Amino acid sequence: MRAVPTIDTRYWLCLSAASIFGTNTGDFVAGYLHLGHLAGLPWLALLFAAILVTERFVAYRTSLGFWAAIITVRTAATNVGDAFHDFGLGFGISLPVVLIVFAACVLLYRRTSPRPATDGKMRVDNIYWLTMMVAGVLGTIGGDFASFAIHMTTPGAAAVFFALAAWSIRHFAARGILLAPFAYWTTVALIRTAGTAAGDAVAHGIGLVASSIVTGAVFVGLVVFFYRRPERPS
Repeated sequence: MRAVPTIDTRYWLCLSAASIFGTNTGDFVAGYLHLGHLAGLPWLALLFAAILVTERFVAYRTSLGFWAAIITVRTAATNVGDAFHDFGLGFGISLPVVLIVFAACVLLYRRTSPRPATDGKMRVDNIYWLTMMVAGVLGTIGGDFASFAIHMTTPGAAAVFFALAAWSIRHFAARGILLAPFAYWTTVALIRTAGTAAGDAVAHGIGLVASSIVTGAVFVGLVVFFYRRPERPS
């Protein structure tokens, strides 16, 4: 992508909001649009491709395209994670399998980007989007596992994993390695897990439609507020 956001406080706030909103949009696509967990994936893939193509050719160089792609990937990841239940695959299978796939993706990303970025930005390419997708699937399964299988409840799991994500950011940033692949993707996975629990907590409290509107307004508001201005050429 031509415009990639710098990894700073704004970035982590928007990613957290995307993780919550994407939990709701995934459930909305599967349930309210009656597409199920897998039938909507081709449409989301087309939307994702359209976002990448549009971002490449529009004259207005902004990170808004990146965030549109992020929420599309997160929506798809929610449905892939939930689809394991459709096939009767419990947490004993889904969680370790997806964790192994995620670790493999991180290692692949690390192999192509062995050193932390020096410009404050991650390298965003096909491997990045694949890893972000798998991180979302892992977060969906992990959030459900923490909330329901080990009875942390959705608010409890959200609080715990957002706290872990905040600690991760502070810990790795203090050591100057936050943008190293292992540190970055560990933090992303924690945020995805927390976002699943938080999105479910809000949906259970006020209903899925209202939750989608509220969490969507927060996400869009943050992204537009922080990233509406054109990026300066690097």
